[in-house]
Amino acid sequence: MSGLLSGLLDTVLDASVVLSFDRNGYRRHARRFDPRDLEVDLAGRTALVTGANSGLGKAAATGLARLGARVVLLCRDEARGREAIAEISRETGNRELEVARLDVSDLGDVRRVAAGLRRSRVDILVHNAGVLPGRRVTTPEGLELTLATNLVGPFLLTGLLRPALERARGRVVHVSSGGMYTQRLDVAELFRGGPEPFDGVVQYARTKRALVVLNELLADRLSGSGVTFSAMHPGWADTPAVRTSLPRFHAVTKRILRTPDEGADTVVWLAASRAAASRSGLFWFDRAPAATTPVPGTGESPGERGKLWAALVEAAGLDPATSPREGARDRKSRTRGS
Repeated sequence: MSGLLSGLLDTVLDASVVLSFDRNGYRRHARRFDPRDLEVDLAGRTALVTGANSGLGKAAATGLARLGARVVLLCRDEARGREAIAEISRETGNRELEVARLDVSDLGDVRRVAAGLRRSRVDILVHNAGVLPGRRVTTPEGLELTLATNLVGPFLLTGLLRPALERARGRVVHVSSGGMYTQRLDVAELFRGGPEPFDGVVQYARTKRALVVLNELLADRLSGSGVTFSAMHPGWADTPAVRTSLPRFHAVTKRILRTPDEGADTVVWLAASRAAASRSGLFWFDRAPAATTPVPGTGESPGERGKLWAALVEAAGLDPATSPREGARDRKSRTRGS
């Protein structure tokens, strides 16, 4: 009876959101975690984590390093990446840590880094890097910065690393946001550069919604590849990005925010645990599958999903579902020095 009452209480509290996404929600959910799930040895395996110099990315890199993985921190700021490596190494004792400079919003940079990694072992790819700008910024490729960083860059990196991921029967983890629950997929507006006037919070949430849909599309279109695709949201975690991008939200919620380690727990679990192996295409929250459209009106049609894939292929110049190699447009862009 006590277990039934506890389950009913969890259901009620989770429906409130604020009592689910916060640190108390994490601690309630953690009571059902099986500690044996992460009794794994990742020695000999390689994990790539974008945006790994701070916040959730650093916490995920630390968790994977603690399990023995060789971890490559893909960071826009190489100096901060080296600082993070020193801290992670001290904390975990793992010396197999590297940093590579990568600006995920720069598609030419993505191609450069992928070219250096393509023949390496890639067991785990964590798409964590994200931005929430206060004003509209356009990249050299003509993409709005949030879209390029949170969606197009990760799509291209996954496509270019597909052969390495397939060889390792690897796992790809997309870090989304609970904010995506408030938005529906609108591909045309997303690729036009977001709402007018520009609202960074809305554009961020829409890219994170699209990332969850992309995860499902990759799992479907690359089924049989041996690669497991997962998406998750970390709840409300106290990270440098939240403090700088959402200062009012942070001021109101700072006493109940999760730690970065709590926010990144499901990332590590999806990347490493046997329990998450081969369960491709799902959306996760605190190690459990979660609904993607609990809010009425936020679902998307099959046609809109198809538009998302087509728009990403066009923007990235690569279709990972039809070829693991660079597409003709991608080669043409590179010869022009992009």
